[in-house]
Amino acid sequence: DRVGNPGRYLGSGPCTIAGVAYPVCTTAANLDQRRALYAQNPAEARLLGPVDRHTSVGRQDYRGLKLSFRRRAGAGVNVAGNYTLSRCYGNVTPTGQPQISSGFLKPEDPDFDRGNCEQNRTHVGNITAGYQTPQIGGALGVLASSWRVSGIVSARSGSWLTVTTGRDIAGTGISAQRLNQTMDDPYGARTIDNYLNPSAFAYPADGTLGDHKINSIEGPGYWTMDLAISRLLPFSDTRNVELRLEAFNLLNNFNWGNPVIVYDQATFGKIQTMAGSPRIMQFAVKVEF
Repeated sequence: DRVGNPGRYLGSGPCTIAGVAYPVCTTAANLDQRRALYAQNPAEARLLGPVDRHTSVGRQDYRGLKLSFRRRAGAGVNVAGNYTLSRCYGNVTPTGQPQISSGFLKPEDPDFDRGNCEQNRTHVGNITAGYQTPQIGGALGVLASSWRVSGIVSARSGSWLTVTTGRDIAGTGISAQRLNQTMDDPYGARTIDNYLNPSAFAYPADGTLGDHKINSIEGPGYWTMDLAISRLLPFSDTRNVELRLEAFNLLNNFNWGNPVIVYDQATFGKIQTMAGSPRIMQFAVKVEF
């Protein structure tokens, strides 16, 4: 995890910092002068901007329960499945380097940025099934033997989201600041055009951080069904041809993407993307010799 060097909010009126008068005390222009290092030693701190400091204060805790089954039903049928119920809770996980201006919102209090892990899915389930036709003699066997059918249904709950603003309301220079949550239920009708309720949020007062908890909103879930049909055609003891047809997202289910979570945007709370892919079908021929 990372800890930055936050700026201080000194109000919206005039002020003097290190002998320099500013008509508006808290602006982007004097952010460096409002940093804690500048207050300690202006002569040396003027050579520095934001400081990207990496520490080991972050932590995440994971708890999970996994259930699975497998059954060979006979007559060429196999069925298996698994389900995972889990909870991951901890500090946010940064990606990429450097992380200037994207650290903890309150570097002196890393727990302010503790919440659900964005990569965790509370519910994850999969069911697979397969069937292979038996070897049949005679003319019927030419058409009905050596077919294989397999499918999988996968489902998972949504990812964890945080409502943010692109504005530096706190005057710290740190991005992705959160809002105040004014209602216990942040959701709208959970439709494409109204997944989140804009009235459930409000900008915090200047110089303050919002109370909306990080990663406290669950996005839309996801499910899909894939199917594969193949047939093995033997030509000799060492030569075979496999014909294979595969369909991904067989039912062409439209899985919603995550809603817009930047409060400043006119499309806030609306879903404008698709998760995964539409139905894709492909045909393959494999020769073994």
